[in-house]
Amino acid sequence: MPETGQRETRRAEPLTMYELVFPGDLNSHGTMFGGRVMAQMDKCAGMCVRRWGQVIPVTASIDAIQFCTPIHQGQMVETRARIVYVGNTSCMVKVTVYADDLESGSQHFCCEGYFTMVGVDAHGHPAKLPLIPVEKREEREEWETAERIKQAMLERRKHAQAKASK
Repeated sequence: MPETGQRETRRAEPLTMYELVFPGDLNSHGTMFGGRVMAQMDKCAGMCVRRWGQVIPVTASIDAIQFCTPIHQGQMVETRARIVYVGNTSCMVKVTVYADDLESGSQHFCCEGYFTMVGVDAHGHPAKLPLIPVEKREEREEWETAERIKQAMLERRKHAQAKASK
């Protein structure tokens, strides 16, 4: 859970973006290219952090993306970002993606993932982030999930750095 002390606690409002899927967004199977979906997710996460933390967000890692259902041409993609964990200079943003069929009015869940963003200042140095209030049971559960993802990411980083130094 967030520590108390000198750091400001600031509520992080969720951010939602909308995009239409055009022919140039499709892969060879006629569904939206996963890289395009990830780019939209990354952009939404970054804008959410920028607005809340008042820092320049830089993507440090992307974790645990699960693509569940495809997105088709002509559908509207709804991307929702919400900050669920805050460290000192980084935070984790849970991003969910839904596809809306504009003809039928139906919506379906497509994927979700966790984006670790580092806040940097104008000189590119890591900047302290405010804390977020964690009051509800769901917020605590999301914080704990994000902590586990962060720990796994740090272990992978340690392993990769050891490999790189050989």
